Amino acid sequence: MTLFLLMIVAHVLGDFYLQKNQWVACRNTHHYASWGLCKHVLSHLVLLVIAVWLAGDLSAKAWIAIVLIGFSHLLIDIWKSYQADKLIYFLLDQLFHVLIIALAAWVLSGADIEQIKNQLLSLLTVKYLAIGCAYVIACRPVSIAISIALDQYTVQLKDKQTGLASAGCWIGYLERCLIISFVLIGQFAGVGFLLAAKTIFRFGDLTKEKDMKLTEYMMLGTLLSFSCALILGWWVNRL
Repeated sequence: MTLFLLMIVAHVLGDFYLQKNQWVACRNTHHYASWGLCKHVLSHLVLLVIAVWLAGDLSAKAWIAIVLIGFSHLLIDIWKSYQADKLIYFLLDQLFHVLIIALAAWVLSGADIEQIKNQLLSLLTVKYLAIGCAYVIACRPVSIAISIALDQYTVQLKDKQTGLASAGCWIGYLERCLIISFVLIGQFAGVGFLLAAKTIFRFGDLTKEKDMKLTEYMMLGTLLSFSCALILGWWVNRL
C-alpha cells in the first residue's frame, strides 16, 4: 500500500503540478510528435523513480515496472490528445493511469490472487454496501422522486426557471451526499451549516423576486432533499 500511495502522489504531482499548459497545448496540437508530451512523460519517470526509491525497492523488476508505466502513460496521453476537452475523457484518462499504477504496485508487492481476493471481499460487508447504496440512492433516484413530488408545483413556475440547465440536479446530488457524509461521521453541525449556507445564497433571489410561490417551492424542495438525505444517513447508521 505504501508503494501504491507513493506512486499515486508521483502521478498527481506530474499530471497536475509539474505539467505546464504549454506542454498540454503542444500535445493536443502535435499529438505523438509533441516535445511537450515527451517532457511530461520524462518528468513522470523521474517522479516514479523517486517514489519507488522511497518505498525501498529499486530492483530490476521495479525498473521494468517504471518503464512500462511511463510507456503506458505516453500511450494514454496520445489517446487523450485526440479527444474533446470533456469531463468524461478526463475521468477515463485518470482511471486508466490509476489502474495501471495499481497493477504495477500489486505485482511489485508480491501479493498473490488469493490475497487480493480476500481484500476485495472484505469490502463487501453490510457496512460498506449500505454506505454505497445510500450514496447511489441519494443522487438520481431521490432527484427523480423529488421531481415527481413537486411536479404539480413546477408547472406553476415555468416562467421562473432561468437557472443553468441541470445545475439544480447537481446541487441536489452534492448536498445530499454531503449530508449523508456529515451524518455518518456524526457532524450534525455540518448539516446545519449547509442549510444556512444554501438559505443565504437563495435569500437574495427570493427577496428580489418577491414571489410567495417561488419561495414556498424552493423551501419545499430543499426540505425534501435534506429529509431524504437524513433518512438515508440514519438508515446506514442503524445497519
